[in-house]
Amino acid sequence: MSDLGAADKAEPMRVALAGDLHGNISWIQTAIPRLHRYAPDVTTILHVGDFGIWRERRGKGFLAAVDYWCKTAGITRVLVTPGNHEDWGWLDEAFDGSDGESVRLSEVVAVLPRGYRFELASRTFLSFGGAASVDFEHRVPGENWFESEIPTDDDVESAIASGPVEVLITHETVDCGTRAGQAAIETNPLNWSAEALDYSALSRRRVTRVWAALSPRLLAHGHMHRPDAATLDDGRRVLSLGSDGQERNMAILDLRTLETEWMIDRSIG
Repeated sequence: MSDLGAADKAEPMRVALAGDLHGNISWIQTAIPRLHRYAPDVTTILHVGDFGIWRERRGKGFLAAVDYWCKTAGITRVLVTPGNHEDWGWLDEAFDGSDGESVRLSEVVAVLPRGYRFELASRTFLSFGGAASVDFEHRVPGENWFESEIPTDDDVESAIASGPVEVLITHETVDCGTRAGQAAIETNPLNWSAEALDYSALSRRRVTRVWAALSPRLLAHGHMHRPDAATLDDGRRVLSLGSDGQERNMAILDLRTLETEWMIDRSIG
């Protein structure tokens, strides 16, 4: 298990959890300064996917913006669990050559392979990226949609085999997570096709197997654009982070207690 906190023995005991960013530079240049004002002790962001990983110019421009604004805010690393709306063609190539380790995208940003385990302040984490693009029928395979965006059964078994963790970071949601997320799944407000819903359910089912088997105290995910939180009957908690432009796009995680608090900006919404 990688100890990403080993390099800085005085590492602060709080980190930020960030929801979907979609390569939105204008959002970054407001959200990162807000984070610094809200929690100036935070130097690490754990991102839950749909970050904005694309090999063309817009992807590089976004990374440059993230580096710039993170440096001004004292953020030294952004660890990305990939989402579905990323360039998985490029990610697959990068992970194939990484020997199971994270891949550095810029001075500040690193992306984590599916099933990557790490520690921060002696807390154990698993990054399990990817999700189903429910709009895949309207996308171009190999260009802006990739089959490898969802985890395989082998990915699930590999993640489970290494045993429990305290925090699970995913992009995909789980079945019976937060009320807001479950309501979106059950009501299908955008009228997706039966095939699209089946595809989404397959991805969600696989991530739910990881969630159930590893029994982490906290699951943080994105994807749904439905910010919400839930505490289940067994005490486990689910945090569904909002998207760029939404209130509750970020939260603060206290590594001493694993408690979270929303970073709320009253000027949004």
